[in-house]
Amino acid sequence: MKNKLTAIILFLFVSITVNSQVTDSTYIVHLDRKLRGPCFGELIELQVVQNRSFLKNIPDIKCDTSAIFNFKMNQLVKTDSIPNQMYLFVGVNERKKEKYVVVDANNNHDFSDDRLFTFSLPDKPLTREEIEKRAVGLQITPDPQKSDTVNIGIDPFNYFQLTYNFQQDERLKVIICFPEYMNAKTQIGGIPVEINGYLVPNLFKRDLDEKTGFNVIFNDKANTPTWKNLFVKKTIQINDKLFELSKIESPNTIYLKETGTLADSSYVGAFLPIVNANDINDDNPVSINDLIKDKYVFIDFWGSWCGPCLQAIPELKSLYEKIKDRKDVLLLGVAKEDNKDTNKLKDIISREKVEWLNLWLDSKEANRDTSIIKKLNILAYPTFLIIDNTGKIVSKDSKESIAFFLDLINK
Repeated sequence: MKNKLTAIILFLFVSITVNSQVTDSTYIVHLDRKLRGPCFGELIELQVVQNRSFLKNIPDIKCDTSAIFNFKMNQLVKTDSIPNQMYLFVGVNERKKEKYVVVDANNNHDFSDDRLFTFSLPDKPLTREEIEKRAVGLQITPDPQKSDTVNIGIDPFNYFQLTYNFQQDERLKVIICFPEYMNAKTQIGGIPVEINGYLVPNLFKRDLDEKTGFNVIFNDKANTPTWKNLFVKKTIQINDKLFELSKIESPNTIYLKETGTLADSSYVGAFLPIVNANDINDDNPVSINDLIKDKYVFIDFWGSWCGPCLQAIPELKSLYEKIKDRKDVLLLGVAKEDNKDTNKLKDIISREKVEWLNLWLDSKEANRDTSIIKKLNILAYPTFLIIDNTGKIVSKDSKESIAFFLDLINK
C-alpha cells in the first residue's frame, strides 16, 4: 500500500511538472478569463447614427437632448456594416436631472426588450470613487444567432476624463468599456509573476491569439512592483533572465521560453545603463550618462499627450526654482512623442516656460530594446526617476519623489 501511494504521489508530481514546463526552459501558462470593474478595460468608440429607420421601439422618453449611437463589435474591421454594429440610446432630462442609457443588448434592432438604465445627474462634479460606483456592467449578445454573451461596462460620467473627439452634446457622453481580460498567477524561472492578456477588441472572438498583448507583473530585485509588456516572438527581461513568448495557443495558453540572462538595470539599486535621447531642436543624440556625471539627477519621463504629465509641470517648476543654481543637481525631462507631434512638445515647453533641459524619443525608437524607455522599463507616464551622484538609481516613481529628491540633495 505504501509503495502504491508513493507511486501515485510521484505520478501527480510528474504531471504537474510537465503541465508547467515543456522542457527545462519552456513554460506553459494557462490563463483564466477575468472581469474588471465596468469603468476599466478597452474603450469602445461610439459613433452617432444618422439612419435609424431600421431600429424599432426607440425609447420614447422626454429628454432635452438625445441620440442613437453605435459601436463596432469587431474593432479590427475597417468598414462599417450593420451586423458588426450594436446600438444604444442616450438621453438627458435636465429638469429631472437624469441621464438614460438603453443598449440593444440582444442585437435584434428592437429596444423594447432591453433594460433602461437611469443615472441621476449630480449637482456638483463627482469624485472618481463616486463615478466608479455609478458605472454598471451589462451582458450583451453580439451574434443573435448564438447564445454566447459578452460583458461590457457602461460609464455614464467618464471615470478617466477621456478627451476623445465627441461630436455631440457633451451631456450625452457615455464611455463603453470591454472589461474582460485573461489572467494567470504563476512562477516563471522561479520568479512569481502575474500575467494579464489584453484581448483584441473583437467581441465575436475573445480567445488569445497572435495579436494579444500581455502585461507581466513581478517584483524586481529591490522588491519593487514592476510591469512589462510582452508580445508574441518578443523577448522580456524578468530580473536577470530573458524569456521569449514563443507561442500563443487558443483559447488560453501561452509558451514562454527562457533564452538567457542579462543584467537588469531598471530597479532601485542598479546603476544607470548607457542611454541616449535626442536634442529637441536638432534631433542629435545626447549621452545622458555624460550629462549626469557626478550629479544628483531627477528625470521626468513625460509626453505632450499625457494629461497627468502636464498637471505635474507646476510642481516641477517649483522644484527647478529650488535647484537651478546648483552645479551638482540636474532636472531633466525625457519625452516620448510621435515624430509628427514634436512641435506640440515645443509649444508646451514654450507656453509653460519650462526652463530645464528636455530631450525626446520618437515613439518607434522608444520601443527598441536599446532605448532608455525600454532599458529602464518605463511603462507609466509621468515616471520620476532619481539618480544619486554615483549614477545609482535610488528612487523610481514614488508618490513622494520631489520631497525625496530635495531631502537627498540637502543632506
